[in-house]
Amino acid sequence: MPNIPLKEADVGMTLAKDAVNAQQMLLLKKGAALTEKHLRMLKSWGVEVVCVQTAGEGHLTSPPVPESHNEIEKEMALRFGDTIEDPVMAEVFRASSLILLERNRMS
Repeated sequence: MPNIPLKEADVGMTLAKDAVNAQQMLLLKKGAALTEKHLRMLKSWGVEVVCVQTAGEGHLTSPPVPESHNEIEKEMALRFGDTIEDPVMAEVFRASSLILLERNRMS
């Protein structure tokens, strides 16, 4: 679980510890996959260092593909939840859900 400077954090990295500001206010929970929006928000709150998971810590492997349409929708909502209001991201969400559903039908 290395602590890295926020400026070195990349989209998709997973937090190994809660991200808090100088006043210890919770900004992001442990396990959150970082997005551009998260990185901007953390920077705006003055966060300089984050603790991220490394490849050996388990959470960086791909989760199993959900079986049903409802499971796919739930999984995708977790991944797109904070960006779903954006029309482009809503379309990415919709298209991704359909692709996963079709992959499940083919296998």
